[in-house]
Amino acid sequence: MTKSEARKYYRTLRKSFTKEEVDDLSDQIFEHIKQLDFSTDQTFHIFLPIEKNNEINTYPIINWLFQQQKKVVLPMVIGDDMINCKVEKGFETVLNSLQIPEPIHYSEIDSKAIDVIFIPMFVTDKKGNRVGYGGGYYDKFLARCRADSKKIGLTYFRPIEYIVDAYFGDFPLDFCITPDGIESF
Repeated sequence: MTKSEARKYYRTLRKSFTKEEVDDLSDQIFEHIKQLDFSTDQTFHIFLPIEKNNEINTYPIINWLFQQQKKVVLPMVIGDDMINCKVEKGFETVLNSLQIPEPIHYSEIDSKAIDVIFIPMFVTDKKGNRVGYGGGYYDKFLARCRADSKKIGLTYFRPIEYIVDAYFGDFPLDFCITPDGIESF
């Protein structure tokens, strides 16, 4: 399957989910996240869900990270790139022009300071090659991160066998978390 084919297929499938299904599947993903050992990790980059796209509800994960005394960093789209916005518990958001929630109050931090990156996506293959929205935002961002930062994809769907047009510039995942469990690459 090509990235374009996967993007089209899994976008359509995800759009068919009810709000209840999104909540249930998101809760299952969150339960698996809590099984990972983050004891040596302090700074976590995590996306906020675009609700109209039925993205995974990450707010329970964010609240849990705050309870664990972790630093939470959210992305903010600036032009054709993203910046890293460190937020505090109780942060407020506003929707940008792409309908992506972004923090109102934050302090910008360097990508090299991030230990764990939760990445939105449609699907991955069994080698950890991911299919995102196709805008390249995360590719640019990941290129600036430390090589040892943990890259964790979050998706509703199990890995597919092979993405035929994955290329060298893609950053493969270290883990993928689905409602069915944790895949390690």
